[in-house]
Amino acid sequence: MEAIDVKNAARRFGADLIGIAPLSRFEGVGQQNDPRSIFPLGKTMIVIGRRILRGSLRGVESGNSAQVSFCDFGFYMLEDQYLAKTTYDLVLWMENQGVEAVPMFGYDVDATAGVTLGAPVSEGKPAPDVYVDWKLAAHLCGLGEVGKNGLFITPEFGTLQRFAMIISDREFTPDEIVTRNVCNGCNACTESCLLNNTLCKKCTQGAVQTDFGRFHTVDKISAACGRACLASLEERGLVTHKFAIPSRKISEVK
Repeated sequence: MEAIDVKNAARRFGADLIGIAPLSRFEGVGQQNDPRSIFPLGKTMIVIGRRILRGSLRGVESGNSAQVSFCDFGFYMLEDQYLAKTTYDLVLWMENQGVEAVPMFGYDVDATAGVTLGAPVSEGKPAPDVYVDWKLAAHLCGLGEVGKNGLFITPEFGTLQRFAMIISDREFTPDEIVTRNVCNGCNACTESCLLNNTLCKKCTQGAVQTDFGRFHTVDKISAACGRACLASLEERGLVTHKFAIPSRKISEVK
C-alpha cells in the first residue's frame, strides 16, 4: 500500500481533501496533544476533509433563514455522519489490508484545555483524554493554514471544510507543507467583527454556539467574520473552487 492508494481510497469514500505527514513533524508538541501519546507505534498522520456545501450558507447570508441548513449540511451532520462514515470506511479498508489505523475526531484543543482530565495511568504519561490539534495536523499534512480569524483555510475551498484524523503504523510518502499564504491579512474578517473571543459567545451574526459535546465552542464559519473571509478569498481568486454567484458579506445583506 502506497500513499496514492490511500488517497484514491479516501476519495472513493467521499473525501474532498487528504494530506499525509510523518509524525516526526509533531516534534515539540506537548504530550497532552501529541498523536504518539494515543498510538505510540504510529508513524504517519493522515488528515481527510469533506467540504461544506456552499449552498448551506445561503440562508444565513440572506438574513432570511435560520442556521438549519448550515448546521445540518455544514456542521453537525457533516461531521457526525458524512465525514465520520468516510473516516470509518477508509480505516476499515486499511485494516483489511493489515495496516493499523486509529481514527480521531477533530476537537477544539483550546476548548479541551479547560476540561478536567483524569489521572495519568502511569508516571510520565499524559492524563486522559489526549486531544490532537486538528488545525496543526491539517497544516502539517499540507492542506492549508490557519487564517487571521482562527479558521482553517485551504486553497481549494477557503473556509468551507471539516476534517478528521487517522494515525497509521505504516510509513507513507508525505505531502509538502503549504508555504504560500492563503490568508494574506486582507482584514476582511476584522472589518466585519472585532474577533473578540468573548464577543463570539454572544454572536448573533451566524455563529453556532455548541454544547458540552463540543466543549461549548463557537463555530465561526457561518458567522460574519467567516463569511467575510470566504467572500474576500473568492473575490481575490485565492480559492480554486469557484461559483458564478459570489459570496455575500454581512454588510451586503439587506
